[in-house]
Amino acid sequence: MALCLICGRFTLRLSTFINAVLSLTLLVCRGYSQEAPTKQIVALLGDDVVLPCSLERPVDVSDLQLEWARTDLIPGFIYVWEKNKENVGMKQPSYVGRTSLSSDKLKHGDVSLTLSKVQLSDEGLYRCFIPQLGQRSYVHLIVGSASTPIIKVMSNDSSRVVLQCESAGWYPEPELLWLDGEGNLLSAGPTETLRGPDDLYTVSSRVTVEKRHSNNITCRVQQRNTNQSRETHIHVPGKSHLVCPSQVVAMMGDDVVLPCQLKLAVDTNAETVNWTKPGLDPNVVHLHKDGRLVFENQHPSYHFRTRVFEDELIKGNVSLKIFKVKLSDEGTYRCSIPWIREEASIVLTVGSASTPVIKVMSVVSSRVVLQCESAGWYPEPELLWLDGEGNLLSAGPTETLRGPDDLYTVSSRVTVEKRHSNNITCRVQQRNTNQSRETHKHVPGSAVRKEPSATFIIVIVCLLWICTVVTVIRNFIPSKKPDPKETETEKKTTKQKRTRAPADNTETIAIKAEPPSEQLEDNTSAAEEIKEGEKEKKQKKQKKQKYRISGSNKKAKT
Repeated sequence: MALCLICGRFTLRLSTFINAVLSLTLLVCRGYSQEAPTKQIVALLGDDVVLPCSLERPVDVSDLQLEWARTDLIPGFIYVWEKNKENVGMKQPSYVGRTSLSSDKLKHGDVSLTLSKVQLSDEGLYRCFIPQLGQRSYVHLIVGSASTPIIKVMSNDSSRVVLQCESAGWYPEPELLWLDGEGNLLSAGPTETLRGPDDLYTVSSRVTVEKRHSNNITCRVQQRNTNQSRETHIHVPGKSHLVCPSQVVAMMGDDVVLPCQLKLAVDTNAETVNWTKPGLDPNVVHLHKDGRLVFENQHPSYHFRTRVFEDELIKGNVSLKIFKVKLSDEGTYRCSIPWIREEASIVLTVGSASTPVIKVMSVVSSRVVLQCESAGWYPEPELLWLDGEGNLLSAGPTETLRGPDDLYTVSSRVTVEKRHSNNITCRVQQRNTNQSRETHKHVPGSAVRKEPSATFIIVIVCLLWICTVVTVIRNFIPSKKPDPKETETEKKTTKQKRTRAPADNTETIAIKAEPPSEQLEDNTSAAEEIKEGEKEKKQKKQKKQKYRISGSNKKAKT
């Protein structure tokens, strides 16, 4: 019985051992075979990399001996695992402290090696070997290095720009390409390659780009073996040119900026920007060179009165600022950029203006005379008179005086009728400098009674003259003797008029004023006159009566 128990236990242990041996015999690392292809791994300089090696079945191999080695090194071991720990006795010194296995992963059949801080010297063929199996696997490690290229502007003129691209710290040796904005290859100079003492490569190349139109240029450096690529872009604008206005107006005593923009996105701070004024000796107004103002050749009248905007030169702003503008500053200024052979001109017009003053020179009942005067103008202005509706008024000629300071004084007079209330404007303007000043004056309407016209006066004088003549003639013509019957008839008529119109005092007085001598005429003479012209007197009776009454009224009025 005891013998059977012993035999049973032995049989169980033998079976377990056989199964373990069979399992180890059947364990195969991925790709493990004498015919297995070599794996290739790429790592960048300074990075950490994992060299893969694992069993097909997740079996614990932590009790087995494991070896990682470099085939081209002596000693070639970079990592040895035995008895559940690393054996550093035969390890390659350059790998000390940079290799490791994961004990947790070993329990699942993962024998991958982690290599830290990859060096160029780490590149080579690595072997993963498990002695108990007698089989091995290989990994080819390729170490690469890459850096972003830098583009520099080597030269620049009005029609083309020369660019240089350089990239250092590459491994293995890369290639350099130039591309336009559409991705097409550009024809460039040969690539220069330098290999440094650290075995890293530096590549550089130049390309000339025509400025026919704006373009985006790309410099690309690539390494096909490591599948690494780096690129940099630069914008190349069209043909460079200066953009400046043709004319700038400034008022005397003010500060003025002569604006000028270089249409090219490059730094002009270290380049030469020259502002000159033809006709001066020397003609230099402001010379900016090597990042500073050059005083030596500057005209004395501009000392400490000019500057450029140094902070904006990098943006192509080459404008000139002039402080406290003088009349002598007027003229043509030229901005030139020698390194691109570009220049442009600006005409500076200096002006001066002042508000006009209106004075009342004389006032009569129907009109007022105004004078407008304005001093301190430049260039010579014009003077206008306007009514309240903005219409031009007819005025006297403008008097212009030019003082020793070259400033103009203008004055003019206008006569305004006071027909009705009005607002009068005196405007002084200068079209070249676009300057205008004006002053207003209120002229009220006339409050005096309107004088009689000349025609009315003439009519009155004529009437008075006629009356005078008639009166004189009547006084010198002798009166005829009255007819007694006619006299009696006149008396009756007078009494009737007194009865009917007692209020007509003027007429009554006139009748009473008749001389009493007419009533005492001889009756004989009256009778003879009646017989000789009775019929004639009857026809003229009424006319004479009216004539006598009318004459009496005129005498009374006189």
